[in-house]
Amino acid sequence: MSGHSSSPNYLVAAAALSALIGIAIGGYGAHGLNANESLTGMWETGVTYQIWHALGAFAASWLASTREALTRKIVTAGGWCLVLGSLSFSGSLYSFIIDGILPVLMLAPIGGTVMILGWGGIVFGALRLR
Repeated sequence: MSGHSSSPNYLVAAAALSALIGIAIGGYGAHGLNANESLTGMWETGVTYQIWHALGAFAASWLASTREALTRKIVTAGGWCLVLGSLSFSGSLYSFIIDGILPVLMLAPIGGTVMILGWGGIVFGALRLR
């Protein structure tokens, strides 16, 4: 398998967009967010998770390009889980801090579970030879 594709890599684009948003939101948190220390710490947690999981999605895209058929699909799905899970997790924290709406905060455990599933898919793909 050559690893080259003539089609767009939407996972890489989504990972890059998530990282871009994470950097922008992190900057806002550092310089424009008017919140107490506890909420600022929650904001930083959201940014940290978002950036690390964006990088994980890049890794998933690379790993998927080295695998065949079913394994490639599982690893790619894992990468998407990292992007979508981190946006759910981090987004719920950001929304709670800005709006104070508690039910939105309940999306954090769902996002966390999706991220765990994503890492599991990547582990599966990393241990498979093809």
